[in-house]
Amino acid sequence: MKKIKMGFFGGSFNPPSNIHINLAKELVKNKILDIVIFVPVGNYYKKQNLVDAKHRVNMLLEACKRYNYLKVEDIAAKSEKYLYAVDTFKMIKDKYNKENVEIYMIMGSDNFKKMNSWKNYEEIVLNYNYIVIERPNYEDQIKAKNVTYYILNQKEDFSSTRIRHLLEKSENVSNYLDEEVLKYINTNKLYS
Repeated sequence: MKKIKMGFFGGSFNPPSNIHINLAKELVKNKILDIVIFVPVGNYYKKQNLVDAKHRVNMLLEACKRYNYLKVEDIAAKSEKYLYAVDTFKMIKDKYNKENVEIYMIMGSDNFKKMNSWKNYEEIVLNYNYIVIERPNYEDQIKAKNVTYYILNQKEDFSSTRIRHLLEKSENVSNYLDEEVLKYINTNKLYS
C-alpha cells in the first residue's frame, strides 16, 4: 500500500501569504507530498504584532478552502500553554501517525539550522522527516537521510512582516495575499 506523504508546515502565518500557499501547492504539484497541513502557533508565541490565533487559523482556512490537499491543524493554536517544537511535533505524530502515513515537517533552512538550540534537539532531529526549504544557490546543507531539501521556485521573497507594514499604511497588498484572506483582514480590521 502506497503511503500518504503528509507535510506539516508550522509558523505564525501572520498573515498567511501567497508565498506560503504557493509553496505548499508546489510541494504537492511536484509530488514531494500528497497533503500539506498548516500548523499556526498559538497565542503563547511571543512575537510582536501577532494577531489572535483564531484569526490566523481562519485566514489559513480561507486561503486553503479551494484546495482539497491543503488543510489547517489548530492543535498548537488552541493550546493555552507554551509549546516547544518537540511538544507540537509529538502531538502531530500522536494524532496522524498511521500505518499508511509518512509524516514530514516543513521548515525554512534558517529555522532548520537553528534547531540545535531548541529544547530536546536530538529527539526532534532523529525522530522526524524534514522537508527543508532552501533559497536558490544555497550551499550550506546539513546532510542526513531524514532531510529532503527543496529549492523554492519563487522569484520574490516577500515576508509577512513586510505585508503587515503595507497593511498598516493602507497600501495595496492584493499581489501578496489571497483575495479571501484580504477580505477577512478588512472585515475584522486586522493590522490597521
